[in-house]
Formats: sequence, C-alpha cells, structure tokens
Amino acid sequence: MIEIDGSMMEGGGQILRMALTYSALLQAPVKIFNIRGGRKPPGLKPQHLTTVEAVAKLCNTRIEGLEVGSKELTFAPKPPHGGEYVFDIKTAGSVSLLLQSIIPIMAFVDSNSKIIAKGGTVVRQAPPIQILDRVILESARSMGLEARLKTIREGFYPKGGGEVEASIQPIEDLKPLILKPKPEIRFVEGVSVCGKLPEHVAERQARTAEKILNDRGFRTEINKVVIKGDSAPLSPGSYICLWSVRENSAFIGADALGERGKPAERVGLEAAESLLSQIETGASVDFHTADNLIIWCSLAKGESCFTASRLTPHILAAVELAKRMLKISFEVDGELGKPVKIKCRGIGFRKRSVPA
Repeated sequence: MIEIDGSMMEGGGQILRMALTYSALLQAPVKIFNIRGGRKPPGLKPQHLTTVEAVAKLCNTRIEGLEVGSKELTFAPKPPHGGEYVFDIKTAGSVSLLLQSIIPIMAFVDSNSKIIAKGGTVVRQAPPIQILDRVILESARSMGLEARLKTIREGFYPKGGGEVEASIQPIEDLKPLILKPKPEIRFVEGVSVCGKLPEHVAERQARTAEKILNDRGFRTEINKVVIKGDSAPLSPGSYICLWSVRENSAFIGADALGERGKPAERVGLEAAESLLSQIETGASVDFHTADNLIIWCSLAKGESCFTASRLTPHILAAVELAKRMLKISFEVDGELGKPVKIKCRGIGFRKRSVPA
C-alpha cells in the first residue's frame, strides 16, 4: 500500500484528488493521511467528499474514513468501469475539480462514459468549466484525450445548482505533449456570461476585455451570453473567460469572476490583464493548466516538454506526488513565481482489459 502525506508541500485538496486518480488507474491501494493538513480547518470538506465518493463509485469500492472532517482515507480500488454516472456536490463546490479527478480515470476504462456533475461551475480558486474545457482539456486532447463538456446550467455561489455533462471515450494511450516556447499568439477567444443580472453586465465585461486586447494588437472574438428563463442559474452571477486558440500551439487561459459591488469593467480588466501578463512570458501554457498537465504527461508515452508562465506550489505538489506514485523523474527548471520549463518522461500507461 502506498502511503501519502496529505500535508506535504502546500497540503491542499489537490494531493487527495491526484492520489485517488493515480490509485484508480494503477490499481494501487493507497492510504492518505493528514488530508488537507495545510488548510484551516484540515480534513475533508463536502466538495472533497463528493470527489472521493465519485472515484469510489467508478471503482465499485468502499473507502474507509469517508466523512466530513476526516483526515485519513484508505482506498483499495477495483477496476473502474465506463457507463453513466451522476455526482451531486449539493453545494457551490467546484464541478471542475471533481471532473479533473475522474476524467483521467474514465479515459482508460472499458467503454464510453457519460458523467453528470452538479455543483458550482464558476468558483473561486478553481477553473471555470469554460477554462477546463477550452484550455486544460484542450491541451490533453492534443495528447489524444477524447472528452467533451456541455454546460447544462451555470452554478454560482451560494446556491450552486450548476450541471455539466462530460462525455468520455476510452483511449489506448497518450502521446507526449511537446510545446515550443514563445508561441506566436495573435488571436484570443472568450466568453462573457451573466445570469439573473442585467444584459449589459456581459456586454461591459466583454467590451472592456476586447479594448485592452485590441489595443495590444490582438484580434478577439468574445461571445456574450445572457442566461434567462428556465436555464437561469439559481444564484445571480457573472464571469469572463479568455483563451488563446489551439492553432497557436499554446494553451493559455485567464478568467475573472463578478462580485457584488464589483464593476463589470473591472471583471473584464482583470481577465485581460492576467491573460496578457502570461502571454508576455513567452510560455506555452498558463500556470493553472501546468499543474493539471502533470498527471496527463506522467501517463503519456515518451518525453513531454512545455513552459509555464509561472512556477507555483500547486505545480510542485503535483510533480512531487507523480514522482512518489509512479517512480518517475521530472526536470523543473525555474524559480517560484517565475516562468518555468518542465520535462517529464511518462510511464506510457495503456488501457487495460477490464473483467466484467
């Protein structure tokens, strides 16, 4: 059994999620202790509990220590199976973080899968569904992933209630990700969304971002979405997501979330400035995408190499866990807070024949 200290590095929920994903893929029992030891309060919160329950359901396995506040789990997975599943966080907890844990598992199962995940689609300190789909998963698609996301309903804090459908087709293996530094980016896409708010909120967010980007020489196409009627979110909210197009061989995204008392122009400004600051580093991926790529690159066949806009504790934690679970090496050339070059020779994981 592999023992993982959940307080290592930054000691957040990322360690828990990645450990369970690797465990399910490798069919390797794990014991995770000091869960979220770097957070106050430590232990499982409701959104983490749903992720753990989801992985257990995919593997038709019970997990010891499954309760809110638990600081220790033991997981001995059975082979995961494809199929149709529904997971409900029941709060505004992040659907993106849940999907980040289970999509790599479902990419290597025996049949197609459809996941309905309910909760928050746009949450602080987590990628919005649009960024997960158009940036993070898009980078994994370039490696061979076959997965599509569809937002059925947006879910904002405090009520959540969002709903996302993920469709995943099994693949045999993943090819490495090889991205050259200093990609030529001149075209930015995006979406500006508001629900249960005046229509001009989405327009003002987009207009501000477009002006900033256009003034810096970028062409833009930002779709404005105003959600009304039966599909409106349970709580009012707004956001904007921006990303470089895939044809530029770069996967860089940025987002900003609306808040009570925060002008829509400020939301557009924050997203545009974040995107520009990362593009200007000459990196091929943004720092949020980088920490998510660690698991995909560690599973791929061959050596992956990419540059990220900033080295973060999240990236270092993901690297350290991959090294412990897979016994592989990484080259991380950079300092915290600065651009970084990452190399990894993956294990060449392949889909296994799973007994009925």
